[in-house]
Amino acid sequence: MQKPRQQKRKQHLLLLLMLVLLLLLILPALALGSSDLGLREIADALIKGDDAGVQQIVLGIRLPRVLAALMAGAALSISGAVIQTVIRNPLGSPYTLGLSAASMFGAALAIVMLGHWARQAQLGMLANNPWLISASAFLFGLLCALFITGIARWRGASPETLIMAGIIISALFGSATSLLQYLSDDVELAAIVSWMFGDLGKATPQNVRIMALALLPALLWFLANTFSLSTLHAGDEVAASLGIRVNRLRMLSVVVASLITAVTVAFFGVIAFVGLIIPHITRRLLGFGEGVVLTGSALLGALFLLASDLLARTLVAPVVLPVGIITSFVGAPFFLYLLFHRLPKRP
Repeated sequence: MQKPRQQKRKQHLLLLLMLVLLLLLILPALALGSSDLGLREIADALIKGDDAGVQQIVLGIRLPRVLAALMAGAALSISGAVIQTVIRNPLGSPYTLGLSAASMFGAALAIVMLGHWARQAQLGMLANNPWLISASAFLFGLLCALFITGIARWRGASPETLIMAGIIISALFGSATSLLQYLSDDVELAAIVSWMFGDLGKATPQNVRIMALALLPALLWFLANTFSLSTLHAGDEVAASLGIRVNRLRMLSVVVASLITAVTVAFFGVIAFVGLIIPHITRRLLGFGEGVVLTGSALLGALFLLASDLLARTLVAPVVLPVGIITSFVGAPFFLYLLFHRLPKRP
């Protein structure tokens, strides 16, 4: 009895530590950037309203960016944890299943087609319209999710088959995106490249609210189904014997995970490897309980992406790097580690 209690105590302490570190990092994330602000300066501007310029920087630019980092990090990490569970493959993530590539193609298609159509119709306001581009990215991400779940249901496709399908989808949409880049003009090419990097600078109060409306119900649904998701680790036959509708659970889980991924990519572009590495680090720290993995992944993913974005804003200030570059530098070596080292198995 003592060992499970010690394990739970350790989990609670680590979750509390993640939360404390996350809260502590918010202050420097609001203060540091291309132009640094003092904490007292920020407090005076927000409480007393002394400096409208500082108020605009904090409330209009940096606070939405911080909230976007928290929610995007949590969304991608939760998606990765769920996908790895339902397809029983440690390399599963929104990135490796092709969801990010499909959403990126949707954004690139909208940029090129809208730009061409706007020039023809002389409607400049439609060129690079962020809402239409986001809608197109979301649509293609959703179509990719439905395709993946269709493969999962087709003759009981194995986890390895899903990963191979994801690699093929990524290659296909990557090639299509390259073709659009080749056909685009300088302005459209610059817009496509900015989406490919993954940049939280696109955060606004409006898309932050939309992300919250997508993320919170998804997280609650996953937490409500932690027992069902946990049974998948024992195999489909065991889960079915416990009354779990395995195919339905797998399909709904992939669709919900894909939805929050598509929303993230639609607003901020491709932020690679977060959904791959964070769930593995969480399991090493907290163990394999599905509920604690989801909670820990959300906290650690938010912390990781916020720290990455802070580094992107300060590393070569006043130049602000896209956060996707930072996450790729961290994630690529970890991906190689997963390929060449055995991961701890669920007890």
